[in-house]
Order: sequence, then C-alpha cells, then structure tokens
Amino acid sequence: MWSEESFVGGHLALDFLNTVGDTDKSRSANLLTSPEALLDWLAVSGTEGRDAKVTPPLQDDVDALIGFRELTHRVLSASVSNRTPEPDDIQAFEAHIKSALGRAHLDLTVTPPPWIATKVPAHHWIDRFVLLVDGFIRSPEAAKLRQCERCSWFFLNSGRGRGRRWCNMSTCGNRHKVAAHRKRRQVNDKG
Repeated sequence: MWSEESFVGGHLALDFLNTVGDTDKSRSANLLTSPEALLDWLAVSGTEGRDAKVTPPLQDDVDALIGFRELTHRVLSASVSNRTPEPDDIQAFEAHIKSALGRAHLDLTVTPPPWIATKVPAHHWIDRFVLLVDGFIRSPEAAKLRQCERCSWFFLNSGRGRGRRWCNMSTCGNRHKVAAHRKRRQVNDKG
C-alpha cells in the first residue's frame, strides 16, 4: 500500500498528514484504516524501531490518530492559505500538544534534544505523532510548508520563488497538465 510516492512531503510529520489517497481536496480516502496499516506505514517510513517496546496500536489508537491528523490538517491548511484557523481547532490542537509535552521526556543524547513520547500504551501512539507534528511546526522547515494545488497533501517547497506547486509531479502535476491540455483542446475545438 505504501510506496515512495507516499513519502513526498519532505518531513515525516507531513507524510503522516498525507496518509489519505485522495486526488482532490476531499480527504475522503483514508489510508490509515487499521493498526496493521499504521504499523506498515511505520515500517516503510523507517521509524518502526522507536516503538519496539511499546504495546502495538489498537483501533482506538488509530481512530485517535486520524482525528488528530484531520485537526492538524485543518489548522495547517488555514495557515498556509493565510486564514485564521477555527478557534475550536486551535484550542484542540494546543490541548493535544500541551498534553503530549506534559507526558514526554527529552532525549538529551541527541542535539537538539527531541521530546520522546511516553511508553504508556494509553498515550504513546497519539503522543508520538503529536510530538512529531510539534517538532515540525517549531522547526525552520515549517516556513517552507506548501499545499498541493490539486490535492490536500502538504510538502516542503525548497525551490526559489514559487517553486513546487504539486505534491508530486508524476501524480498531481501530470493530472494538472492533462486537465489543462483537455481544456485547451475544448477551446480550440469550439473556436
């Protein structure tokens, strides 16, 4: 299910937010459907080792992650579009971060030291991803955040000027080109 094209965000937090299979802005095709799908995603992302001594996720954990993913998507989409997120979304987003940080510990063996989620099963899975997102939004990379013009996915724009417009040229970029070509043909056929 997961391939290289599932990891085009440029940061693992963005790749997590991109775990939907939509080809438009609907976000209707959830790809994190089960604990197994989450574990598969972690394996392909190369980060599954962090959770080696933790109880595997339950469906409730996955459901909580999907809720947090969609909340975060709404907050970041508003930010990227220069809109103010809904007050309830901001409050819920901040509450997730505060709770996760309250249970986390610093890994002082790494510079800069990251926050590490608790190993307590009741909180580990949600905290792990909340801390991942928190780390991203506090990083200098957050200034490069962009959203695909065609779908709902996020990515880091490292180019000068406008740079990237699509999450992936081989998917959304090609869809855009095909749609533009069809539109030009329709105009020419009518003219």
